[in-house]
Amino acid sequence: MAAYEIKFRDARELAEALKALGADMRSLPFFDNRREIRSVYITDVDVRAANVIKQEMLSRGGDAAVHAHAVDCGVTESDVILFGTVKQISFLADKLETMPWWGFPDTVKVLREALASFSKKSATIDLPSGSSLAFGGRTLLMSIINLSDDSFHSESRTYGNVDVAVARAVEHAKDGADILDLGAESTRPGAARISESEEIGRIMPVIREIRKILPLMPISVDTTREKVAKTALEAGADIINDISGLTFEPGIARAVADHNAMLVIMHMRGTPETMGSMCIYSNLLKEINDFFDEKIRTAISSGVDRAKIILDPGVGFAKDYSQNLFLLRHLESFRIHSKPILIGASRKGSVGKATDSPDTAGRLEGTLAVSALCAWAGVDIIRVHDTKENKKAVMMAEAIRNADYA
Repeated sequence: MAAYEIKFRDARELAEALKALGADMRSLPFFDNRREIRSVYITDVDVRAANVIKQEMLSRGGDAAVHAHAVDCGVTESDVILFGTVKQISFLADKLETMPWWGFPDTVKVLREALASFSKKSATIDLPSGSSLAFGGRTLLMSIINLSDDSFHSESRTYGNVDVAVARAVEHAKDGADILDLGAESTRPGAARISESEEIGRIMPVIREIRKILPLMPISVDTTREKVAKTALEAGADIINDISGLTFEPGIARAVADHNAMLVIMHMRGTPETMGSMCIYSNLLKEINDFFDEKIRTAISSGVDRAKIILDPGVGFAKDYSQNLFLLRHLESFRIHSKPILIGASRKGSVGKATDSPDTAGRLEGTLAVSALCAWAGVDIIRVHDTKENKKAVMMAEAIRNADYA
């Protein structure tokens, strides 16, 4: 006889275990709802509602953490952390739906959204170039092509040489890139801006040449300017990667909508020159998600297809070292929006600090660890400098994640 802990990552693995056990397979949905204890953080709950939520969770075998003075109503509001199975949380949402007071309708809404985010959705998105991207399966690689002359990773610079940039694009494609991300303006901490005309002048010839050689390769353009976005999309780009998250020039959303393209909304504060001084948060995950809620609404109201929005929590942008690690530790928190998640941590300062690698040249191994973590967590896209190496790290992580039950 033996007893050991085992975690079933998904319903597929649980089904294989039940089959090996000889269990009645009709029990799969029942056990899948109890497979894992989930933790759900709810903010800004009326204290009376918080007390009810705690009692309801306890009555169903779960629990909820509330403010120490919630029980005597010594506070007016409390954040709540639920601990329960999917079934217990679903029962809670059903029960609260019968109570139209104390903000319960809003609580039910966010609970339903959280429950929906627990299961990853698959979707194939058609792009303007005629190609497509499949989400919900393997992690995709967005490979970086820096057209600037002052990118933080010097080995990635092309110094405005079109031939070098195109050759690098071909190399990335050969090594397994799913998307090419072209950036003409450095966004490293402290970077100054270049002119709009210079940015367009750097990007346009490269897009045109890549399109001749790789007509169906998805192309992303990293820009915060509406005119640059329009020009790039007209030249054949499929995705606009806006590191300002529609903060600098919200008109980018209209340009994306007009071309039925995809939009990456990244979280940041300030500008690359000032963001290092803007790292104070009361609740990092909540504030990033609030930002996403607002910018998703902006994008959709401008005509962007809701299925064509990608979210990037912005590693290294207005976050300090500890905040970057915390963000990477809790990637699941951004699933609440039911949008593809992109992570760009390649060779960044946090990787350097964690691995004692002050020079970007020594940060490959740390980057590969982050990429493997992201693949394990089901991140949809990782943005990388080194395609071949990151591709192998992702393949290994996914092989383990998808291993058959033995």
